[in-house]
Amino acid sequence: MLFGNHSFNANRAIIFMALVFCGCPETEPTKDSVNSISDVQFNFHQDVNKLYFAASVAAFYEDRSLTNVSLLWYGTDSTNTPDSLALRDDGTDGDIISGDGMYARKLANDTTVVINTLGEDSGRVYLKVLAQYEGGEISKLEDSFNIGNIIPRIISVNAPDTITRPEGATVTLHLIYAEVFDADGLETIKWVGFTSFHVDGDSLMNRGNYIYLYDDGSEDILYEPDFTSGDSFRGDGIYSFRIPVYGSGNTDPNFQTQTGTFRWDFITQDKADEYGTPVLHEVVIQ
Repeated sequence: MLFGNHSFNANRAIIFMALVFCGCPETEPTKDSVNSISDVQFNFHQDVNKLYFAASVAAFYEDRSLTNVSLLWYGTDSTNTPDSLALRDDGTDGDIISGDGMYARKLANDTTVVINTLGEDSGRVYLKVLAQYEGGEISKLEDSFNIGNIIPRIISVNAPDTITRPEGATVTLHLIYAEVFDADGLETIKWVGFTSFHVDGDSLMNRGNYIYLYDDGSEDILYEPDFTSGDSFRGDGIYSFRIPVYGSGNTDPNFQTQTGTFRWDFITQDKADEYGTPVLHEVVIQ
């Protein structure tokens, strides 16, 4: 009798387990839980001032064929009226490989192309990828990205167009300066400088090294005994240096200035090791 009761209880347990594991059908995934869009990408190519978007999109979604892929671009504010952009997978307009399922678009960051342009912005940007399938079925995926480091920018360069060498074994100093800006803050500027290329001699001056400018308010002694940069105010984003031009009477090769046309390429770098766009200035030394 004890054995019979045990067998009866075991059978009831087996029936109960069958109800638990087999009685409830498996939940089908909802449309919101399955998305045909993945690997969304954004990049702000500041050096060429272009925006890049991309997303991997499945060719089929719930047995429906893909018809087109587009993107809503909100820029830095998700409440902006978005730009509607077509993404391509035909190897054009920024798409790299045709037919690989990665839909992309590269376009100018210009008000003639998009409303929501990027300037000296930091923070996040917002977008939504739309994939349309046969029958009007649409798959959507919203995303946002950190703009990341903004490269520094040279606003202006002030330098003479012509310099006349002094006579005799003398030297004159010529103040040049460059105003720079960085949306991440002037404190993120690492250095500002320029290279000097002798066009007539087809050679770089100063052994090809940068000639650095300083935003030190002339408080720092650069060369003994008392040579300073000539900068006016420390930390104002204007980097300065006084270029020595030696007279024709100097016989020491270290204190001789060549004549001719020189190309000065000004550039700045920030602490994230990003370079700004170079600014060219030509000067004639006679």
